Amino acid sequence: MHSLRVLIHQARPFHQIFLHQAFNAQGVFHVCVSDDLCDTRAWLGREQGVDVLVLDHRMPEPCARSLFQCLHKGGAPRALLFVGGVGERSLDLAQDARTQGFRVVGELPWPMSTVALQQALAQL
Repeated sequence: MHSLRVLIHQARPFHQIFLHQAFNAQGVFHVCVSDDLCDTRAWLGREQGVDVLVLDHRMPEPCARSLFQCLHKGGAPRALLFVGGVGERSLDLAQDARTQGFRVVGELPWPMSTVALQQALAQL
C-alpha cells in the first residue's frame, strides 16, 4: 500500500486532516489534498496519475457531474472512495459513479473507521 497515490478532494479542513492521517495510519504516504475543483482536475491530469480519488458524498451535484465528465475524458483514478453520508435530497454520488462505469471501492460514513478504510483499500 505504500506506493498508492491518493488524492483527497474535500472542502472541509478538519476532514482533510483526518483523512490524510487515516491514510498515513494505513501506510499510505503519497496523499495529496485539494479543496478546489480546478486543482483536483490538474492533479488528475498529471503523468503519475492517481490510484484513489476520495470524494465527499455531499459535494455539490454540479461539481460532481463536472468532475465525472473530466474523469471520462482521461486521467481517471483506479478507484473512487466516498466519505460521508448521502443527504436526504441529494443524489447518491457513489451510485451515480458506478452507473457511469467508475470503480467505487467504498462508501465510508462519518465518523470514519480506519478498519473500514483498510477494507476499502484492500480491494485495490
